Amino acid sequence: MKYVFIINPASGKTDYNKIKENIMKNLENENYEIYETKAPKEATKIASRFKNEEGTVVYSVGGDGTLNEVINGIAEGKCKLGIIPTGSGNDFYRSLKESPNEEIRVDLGKVNDRYFINIASVGMDAETCNNANKIKSKLKIGIAYYLGLIHTFITFKSKRLKLKIDKNIYAGDYIIAAICNGKYYGGGFKIAPVASFDDNKFDIYLVSKANKLKLIKILLALLKSEHENYNEVRKYTGKNITISSENNLIVNIDGEITISKNIEIQMIEDAIYIHNDNALVQKIMSL
Repeated sequence: MKYVFIINPASGKTDYNKIKENIMKNLENENYEIYETKAPKEATKIASRFKNEEGTVVYSVGGDGTLNEVINGIAEGKCKLGIIPTGSGNDFYRSLKESPNEEIRVDLGKVNDRYFINIASVGMDAETCNNANKIKSKLKIGIAYYLGLIHTFITFKSKRLKLKIDKNIYAGDYIIAAICNGKYYGGGFKIAPVASFDDNKFDIYLVSKANKLKLIKILLALLKSEHENYNEVRKYTGKNITISSENNLIVNIDGEITISKNIEIQMIEDAIYIHNDNALVQKIMSL
């Protein structure tokens, strides 16, 4: 087997020199290559070189953003994906580590022309992610998401959305529309408690407009995964979703941000193999 490690040295606060030492020590008799990214989207370019190599595992070494870049390089290819979760959120890995299987065939989502492995969303959570990214780029602090949440909570207004989930249409003022392949986002918020990344469907959460007090209660309930108890929260499942608005929407795609008025999301079934070697991950992350 061949191992390819794509490291984002700007992700998290990890000692990446130690990570590289651990890779070399634990794989000294194996065929491996190590790459470090120096610019956004470079991980996609590097990963794409190995997309159709059977017997190759391409490891994303970073956080959810790095993982998203890597999957966009190898989605629907022949190589396998590996994850070394060294970022600040690692939300998809929270779901993955719950699986006892070493080889897993995983669904992907696709937002317009970009793949995602975990969650895509619009609304308050997407704007929180956008604001947190801005704060993180300036202050480099671990509580960026929570500062982003506070800022967004104060300034956010609900979005007038029209959604089509398979054949059903929904329209209204929404605070959140989240399309979930994984369970967690935002650094550990378990928005989709029973979502599965290999069941060929999304778990979809729509949160209707609410006053600030009710919104605080819903957010606190989300911390305990009890948000489904509120009437403003509706859960659906589906494979094909469109979201449209008269105004531009900030779209969160695995923590990466894009802007669009018209969003098409589709389920790509069994789109990627994950090599889930927990023992190797722990050895490489041993600092």
